[in-house]
Amino acid sequence: MRLTLVASAGFLALTGSMALAPHVEAAAGDAPVIVTSGWSGQAETAYAACPEGTSLVGGGYDSEPHHTGLGAIADAVNASAPSSFKPNTWAVRMDAGAAKAYAMCSKDSDQAPTVVTSNWSGPAETVYATCPQGTTLTGGGYDSQPHHTGFGLVSDAVNANAPSSFKPNTWAVRMDSGLAKSYAMCTK
Repeated sequence: MRLTLVASAGFLALTGSMALAPHVEAAAGDAPVIVTSGWSGQAETAYAACPEGTSLVGGGYDSEPHHTGLGAIADAVNASAPSSFKPNTWAVRMDAGAAKAYAMCSKDSDQAPTVVTSNWSGPAETVYATCPQGTTLTGGGYDSQPHHTGFGLVSDAVNANAPSSFKPNTWAVRMDSGLAKSYAMCTK
């Protein structure tokens, strides 16, 4: 693996027995620094951690889903959210395939969000993570436990992963038939 550094200090993140060397890019001006993890192993979590002196303000993923012998996709992204146990880190996990995490890291410490996490939903229920009073919703994400067929294939999808249209300052997540957890990123 290779570590590319541009305008930021480097670090090495570990997931399971696999070392991930992030790629750090700096954009012009005050734009967020983008950190990219390496590819996770199959069904492992990929972590992209913000460098010291920056704060996580968002994230995303790239994926290599598992396919059936007939070429149909038999996989899902189960999590794309701030890590619940690794501060300042975006986490991504596939059901069976490999994933790469992307973290957006702000150099402005005033943008450091508080992460609010909901409880797990019931099957096919919408779950909400609401920002505390005095903060503003700036983004969010999800974790999920999708439904599987008797053959072990994913037969579920994340149907909602967005700001709530009727609950102010709240991130909403819903699975088609499985369980979900919502993550809200809130700033002062």
